[in-house]
Formats: sequence, C-alpha cells, structure tokens
Amino acid sequence: MNKKVVVIGLDGGTFKLLKPLAAEGLMPNFKKILEQGCQGILESTMPPMTGTAWSTFATGKNPGKHGVYDFLLVNDSLENFHITTSRDIIGKTSYEIIDEAKKIPITINLPNSWPPRLKDKQIVITCLLTQGDQWIYPESLKNEFPELNKYRLTPNESLRIKERKEAYTNEIVELVDNQMAGVQKIFKNKPWDFFFYLFSSTDWIQHASLDELMEKRAASPLRIYSQVDKYLGWFIENMPADANLLIMSDHGFRTYKKTFYFNKWLEQEGFLVTTSNSEKFKEQVTRRAKETEKVRSQKKRINLGMTFFKLLRYTPFLEKPLKKIYHKFVKKYLPINLKVDIGIDYKKTKVCFPKGSYMTNAYLNDGRKYAGGPIKNDDEYEQVRKDIIEKIKSLRGPDGDLVVKDVYTKEQIYGTSAPSRCPDLFFELADYWLDGQFSSAKLFEPGIISNKHEKDGIFLAYGPDIKNQKLSRHSIADIAPTILHMMDIPLPKDMDGKVITEILKEQKDIQYQSEKQEVNTLIADINI
Repeated sequence: MNKKVVVIGLDGGTFKLLKPLAAEGLMPNFKKILEQGCQGILESTMPPMTGTAWSTFATGKNPGKHGVYDFLLVNDSLENFHITTSRDIIGKTSYEIIDEAKKIPITINLPNSWPPRLKDKQIVITCLLTQGDQWIYPESLKNEFPELNKYRLTPNESLRIKERKEAYTNEIVELVDNQMAGVQKIFKNKPWDFFFYLFSSTDWIQHASLDELMEKRAASPLRIYSQVDKYLGWFIENMPADANLLIMSDHGFRTYKKTFYFNKWLEQEGFLVTTSNSEKFKEQVTRRAKETEKVRSQKKRINLGMTFFKLLRYTPFLEKPLKKIYHKFVKKYLPINLKVDIGIDYKKTKVCFPKGSYMTNAYLNDGRKYAGGPIKNDDEYEQVRKDIIEKIKSLRGPDGDLVVKDVYTKEQIYGTSAPSRCPDLFFELADYWLDGQFSSAKLFEPGIISNKHEKDGIFLAYGPDIKNQKLSRHSIADIAPTILHMMDIPLPKDMDGKVITEILKEQKDIQYQSEKQEVNTLIADINI
C-alpha cells in the first residue's frame, strides 16, 4: 500500500452531536465521509484527557507505558507537579518511527509535541500545552509562510470568563481561520508522507456550550462546526491521489447537571485536612489556564476562606442566590476576582485530588513516594484504598442516584506497567460531575451545568484504500499501528494498539520491527 496518511483531529468530537448536525445539513462534508467511508466509536484513555489521549495516539501505548497519565505529572510531593511536554513521553512516537523509515512527518497542533523530538528534520507547530512564546519549528517557517505570523494557540479567555459567548465564538472562528491559512500553505507546498492537524475549536466551544448545542442547537456556536466542515472539504479536495484520510477525536463529551464535591467529602470522611493556604492547591497550568489567570489577575482579589463557607453551611438558603449574583453580575461586569482561600494540608491528608476543579482521579499520599505523605506502609495503603473504594461505590446523592458507576485501581487500568506516581484510583462517572474544589458549603449541588470529557470519541476513515462500512469499537491506541501499517512501516512489538485492518479494502501481512530495530527502540526508552 505504502500510501500517505492525513489525520485530522476534532478535539472532543462526539457522534452524539456530529451525526445529527450532518443529518440536518450543517456538515455536508462530514456527512459524505460518514456515508462513503468507515466510522466507529474510538475509546479514549483513562482518564479521557487531552494530553494523555494524544500521547497514546502518538505512541500506540497505554499511559502506563508512555508515562503521560495526566496534564500535570507529580514530582516529589503532591504539592509539586510539572506540566507535560514531549520530554515526558517514554519511548518513540509514531512520527519518529515514520522519520526513521525515511518518510516525512508534519504535525500541527498535536499536544505534547514540544519541544521537537526530531530537530532539523521535522515541521512542528504545537498546541495549548506549550509554555513559552515559541511554538513553530523551524522558526524560519514564518518567513517562508507569512500567514503563520497570525498563528495563535488560544482564544481570548476574558471573553469566556465574562460569558460573552457570541464574542467568544467570533474569536475562535477568527483564530481557526488564521491557523488554517498557514496550515493550507504547508499542506500544499511542503513535502510530507504523514500530515496531522488538530481542530481544538470543537473542544473549546463544547466546554462552553455543549448543553446549548445539544438541547437548543444554539446558532452562534454552531458556526464552529460549519467552519470545521468547510475545512474538511478543503482537505478532501486537496489530498494527493495516494493519500487516505483518518478523522478522530481524543475523547468524547457530555453534559453533567449535578456536581459532587469530592475533596469536601474526603474531608468529611477524615481522609483530607484543609488549610487556608490555597496557593498550594494546583490548577491545570496549560497555556490557556495561564491566559485565564492573567485576565483574573487584573481584577481586585477578594479571598473567601473557611469562615465564609462555615457561615454558608448554617445558612444554606443563601448559597444559591449568592452564586447566581456572582455569575450573572459580579463575574461579568465588576473588576473583582473572588478566590476561594482553602487548600489542602498535604502533611495530614491521606487521599485527595490535588489539582483543582477538573477531577478525574484520586491520589493516595504515600510517604514512600511523596515527601511528607502520612501513609507509611503497604498495609495502611491497601486499607485506605479499600475504604475509599467501598465508601464511594455505595455513595448516593440526595436524589438516590449513585455518585459513580465504578472505581478502578491503577493496576486495573495500567496493569503491571502502572507508574509509581500515577493516580491510585480512577472513577467511571455516572450522572454526577466530580469537582475537586472547595467552592461550596454543600457536598451535592444540582443544576450546575458542567460540559466535560467522556470516554467515547469518534473515528472515521476515507480514501481510495478505505472500505465503506460501520466499525466495531476501537481504542485510541490502535491509531498509531494502523497509520504505520498503512504506510508499510514495521510496527514495534510493544505497542498496545492493534492495526484496524477492517477499514482496508486490501489486506496484507502486518510487519514488525526486526530485532535490531527493537533494541534501538529499547535504547531510546532508556535514554528518555
């Protein structure tokens, strides 16, 4: 086969929204691919997070093997994290293997692709995880393609914070148009065998408006999908004759309308102790989050401490109207940033989610791994973990619904390859969103709309070598070996993913790396 492969990512793409939009005529190019190519559910990683999932896409391995099990990775204590980069990915990525096969990879907006792992050989434009002010490599591309001088990574976050949704949508549309002006030039004018581009816009708008899109077909955010579809049409029209197209998402999306404050529950159960030093309570520090914090820092900060929330506990009728006033008036119009000044006392806390509001898992504060952790031996570790699992699996909200569907240990998720400092417990969510913040006096709060990630993403294939059929469910780890197989490149034997052979019209034997190539890969793993 030995064909070129184009991969287009729709971050957070879900068939629950995209298929109805295609049927309603809003996405005719997406509809064409649905009808003429292959389609199926693509299961994300656990947790279904952007950096974790795209690293699995890039390696064909589960997060336990490639090491990027979250946006933020623990250092020496649960107070200490660093944001992931390409340096944290253990082993070789598929684009490095493509390069070794004397073929040319181009990746644009791929999370955890910075700093470039193929210096002097690779065109890389990276995404929102980038920390510095450089994200285009080689930098000379901006001289070659002046359109790239308008390339931005994130929209203006002040518009989202102020809930100016129309302006926020306009901002995203403009940003994607500017990105695509450069992407199109590179696609048409640079040699490549593998080309990747990710639309982040679908994730951004779904976090802000998925509920309105699903329930009301809100007109303004729908423009994002018309724009994406227009560019899908452009890729179809401009693909080389020997290229096949894969469309995928890193995870799906859903709306939660009930919230459970997990860390507050841990405090109530005696597993967690709070402190008034909230600076130790980490939020995700993506570039987008930093832009958000920059906007908030321009406002006068007012701390809300334990005394305030104790007052709310005794006057629960005040919390709902106060929050409504804050979100509808204070947050939008006044130069005030209300900061919850409650954090975690890590020296006394046995279990917590230490990274802010976007809760996907829990850590046991094991003193043998984390400085100051109060858990000191295997017996205590196993007992605490067992207690948490039993308590939360049986926990029900005021409506009688289970808070979580299931709980998994790190061994159940990652097997024997579980990194020592990865989360200890993972939650399969039911109808409650689990929040790690202390911004409520209650454990349970109905009526809060949370548009968040879920496991089921999308996968489509289209092109001269692709069948026309519906597919069984596949894992995001299956994409890397499938790409290599389509390009006639031998696969590393340690990939967890399997080639999705059912998409191909013509079947051929799957090639695997020679013993010498495997040794080189092992050396790369050790060096990293």
